[in-house]
Amino acid sequence: MYLKAALLVAMLSGAIAPAFSQYVDENGRPRRPGDDGLARVQSSITMTLPVKDDEDMAVQQQAGIRSFYKIASGSCAMVLEAIADSCEITSVTTNVNARDRHNNGGAGSQITVTGQIGMKVKFKASLGKPAP
Repeated sequence: MYLKAALLVAMLSGAIAPAFSQYVDENGRPRRPGDDGLARVQSSITMTLPVKDDEDMAVQQQAGIRSFYKIASGSCAMVLEAIADSCEITSVTTNVNARDRHNNGGAGSQITVTGQIGMKVKFKASLGKPAP
């Protein structure tokens, strides 16, 4: 019984050790976010597109999502141009809503695509320096 318990504790300790090692620096001190020189940057985008009544709604929704992904794929290029030396997209989320505004006397149906782009960036060194 004790042998099984000891074996289980050893296996669990070995399984979680890599997770703890990621958060300790070379001196054994816990790392804080940003200690590795990287930061997380998140962008949120909302696009509203008119619906064409004579076209399939699913095709129009897919076109909206495709447009969002096209914007997301260029987001690191903008970050690199403006504030960062390195950039990596770490997450992308999207949401699509269709609204029929004909019934409410509105201007027409529309599709709204919202999403978020998460990036891991290393800021340019010049950003932390005071202006001359």
